[in-house]
Amino acid sequence: MFTYYTIIGKDLNLLKGHVNNVKSHAGFDKLSCDKEFIAIVYKNKKIPKETTEAILEYCKEQDIKTHIFEEKTDDFLHNLYACWNLGYEKSKDGRIFRGGSDQVFSRNSFVALEKISRSLEKTILQANTIECAARLRKIGAHSRHIEADFGFNFENISIDGFEHFVEMLNKHCDKELLSLNDSLSLWGKPTGFNSSIGPINRCDGCSWLMTKEEWERFGPLPEIENGVTGDVVIHDRMQAAGYKSFITRDCVTYHFVQGERVS
Repeated sequence: MFTYYTIIGKDLNLLKGHVNNVKSHAGFDKLSCDKEFIAIVYKNKKIPKETTEAILEYCKEQDIKTHIFEEKTDDFLHNLYACWNLGYEKSKDGRIFRGGSDQVFSRNSFVALEKISRSLEKTILQANTIECAARLRKIGAHSRHIEADFGFNFENISIDGFEHFVEMLNKHCDKELLSLNDSLSLWGKPTGFNSSIGPINRCDGCSWLMTKEEWERFGPLPEIENGVTGDVVIHDRMQAAGYKSFITRDCVTYHFVQGERVS
């Protein structure tokens, strides 16, 4: 089983753009294995009932399974990681790939990812991450990943520009899976960061593939632990257990940054 899931709450247009990208462009619909697409739909007092109903109806039309998360607090990190964990909990046994609804995937990303993952053990497959540089500048931030500008939502994104950039990124790359040193040699990214075990550098990106059994063993993702967030913590735990992390050359994601927080 191959599961993909995302999170949405208030921006139906964002979801529509994301679903179209995942299913058609990135190749989810081409997968011949058993597969499922899940949306974790969060609700709170600020989101109109009609908005939630429209999202649920659209997901039904698209054959996307939905699970509701009722926000009990305004704590963003708590809600975010509760939603991520709910996605893993509700997924069937097998491989799970998750991504934000503010992410775009390159052509046939899912086809490449599913194929490569069939026979690997103790390996975490990462999407190569590109962050929206314009959005980072606006919030005064920098990324440890590649930065570029192809738009900041699905209404103004340049898919052709994104795909041309991916082609140039991989022009001299003859490996399907890249170690950290491979990536640094080609692109000078990703750079180091603070983990729960101290300063480190790894291939961690916006989205990665692991199994439900691995989430049950190493998770759930804490919202914060030793000053760092859950996506880093679970990679720390898996690294300590001997797992290796690689960037998947043919699975590239462009991240609009902060998605529904600014929509």
